[in-house]
Amino acid sequence: MHPPKRIWAATPYGEQGMGGIDRLNDAIVDAFAARPELGLQCTRLVTRGKWGLLRAQGVFASALARFSIGALRGEIDLLHIHLSNGGSGYRKSVLGKLARALRIPYVLHLHGIQFREFWATTNPVLQKELVRLHEGSARIIVLGQYWAGVILERVPAVADRIVVLPNATAAIAATPCPAQDRHEVRITFLGRLGARKGVPDLLRALGTLKKIPDWSATVAGDGEIEETRAQAQRQGLSDRVSIPGWLDVAARTRLLEQTDILVLPSHAENLPMVIIEAFAYGIAVVSTPVGAIPEAVTSGHNGILVPPGDDRALACALERLIADQTLRRSLGEAARATHRERYEFDRYVCRLAEIWRQAAL
Repeated sequence: MHPPKRIWAATPYGEQGMGGIDRLNDAIVDAFAARPELGLQCTRLVTRGKWGLLRAQGVFASALARFSIGALRGEIDLLHIHLSNGGSGYRKSVLGKLARALRIPYVLHLHGIQFREFWATTNPVLQKELVRLHEGSARIIVLGQYWAGVILERVPAVADRIVVLPNATAAIAATPCPAQDRHEVRITFLGRLGARKGVPDLLRALGTLKKIPDWSATVAGDGEIEETRAQAQRQGLSDRVSIPGWLDVAARTRLLEQTDILVLPSHAENLPMVIIEAFAYGIAVVSTPVGAIPEAVTSGHNGILVPPGDDRALACALERLIADQTLRRSLGEAARATHRERYEFDRYVCRLAEIWRQAAL
């Protein structure tokens, strides 16, 4: 039996870190640990850490040292680089240059929500480094065809290395519709609180629904927590909307189990993990046609899409779903079927394993 291929995954915050990248990476690490027959071992390489920007520099320096030692000892067969915009672009460009110098093949995995804008507006030196980062990769994973186009705009020579691999989550056993056992419809937002995710739009939309009975909402996540609470109070929503801040995995699970409508009115996205998670639970989704979301959500079939920034359209979609349990159930069932066909994690792991094997050659 051949020894397993040793994959190191460069991820921002590490185990149980905040955000979709680390949730996905945790699931990947756990999946390969549980399936030794795949012949692949995955190790985390934390590149930013959870302790703020100042300490992040030390975390990154430590990651570079650790990676160098592992490569020189022959302990790494492939590097998997989770890439986003902002500081991630700087860090991963340096890490990619180091991998090339040490002759370690690497896979890029693009998650950046505003990566197109970041690449276009960052300084020319980093723009060139990002081109080199992509040109030096063995494979480039994107979450949808939209993002394949973003890469090809800048680096057309890598067309044969791009692989579309949408996010995925574990299947969830079907349960009775949550609203069958209670009268109140529960609306959930999960994500970073702020304008980019459309949270102010959501609160304005919910403010117009105050006179409609039998609904409540939870708006959970990190970011602008106090500003969001203040807006909810100004909108007169304090008794209808809970804003608990960031939720750990167990609390997220409990919340999704009780959710009837998942709302994500973002102005910019890649392919949000929370939509895939909602699909797995059979939850009706209301979102916006940005990034790769339209490749997952077909409006009127497995969710409803409204224009970003249009709180009136958002309010109408929510009001319609609050009133119509049959529609909620129909959208949720279609969402669960979509998850089963396209976003189930066991299938994802097998595809990723094949990408890694090819890249490690």
